[in-house]
Amino acid sequence: MIDKYEDEPGRPACDKQVVCYGQVQSYIYITLPAKPHLGINRDATAILALVKLCKTDGKDTSLGLVWYQEMENVRAFDVATIDCVIGRIKVGNRWGIIDRSYGSQRVEMQGMWQPEYESEDPND
Repeated sequence: MIDKYEDEPGRPACDKQVVCYGQVQSYIYITLPAKPHLGINRDATAILALVKLCKTDGKDTSLGLVWYQEMENVRAFDVATIDCVIGRIKVGNRWGIIDRSYGSQRVEMQGMWQPEYESEDPND
């Protein structure tokens, strides 16, 4: 989830679900102390992931091939928002996302040479 209005300071936050792919740079463990005057009665801990996002324009691998050439700035996310680990493969000057998480598996081959096949079995 991200704030739909993150580029509009002063506007109330509105969550928007998006698909993001990125590379974890590091993890941070933080403790936020209790502040009773703010309604926080006990210490809270969090683990944040510093992630360099891929510029994919919000494309989703479950809907089709996703390619990128550039990375965005580093952002901090609660590790609980990370859904799965994915891979990538470089083809020419761009990277393709490989997502084998449940529901996203699909095979698409583009520009692959199809060899001719001759069976040695006379029944084929």
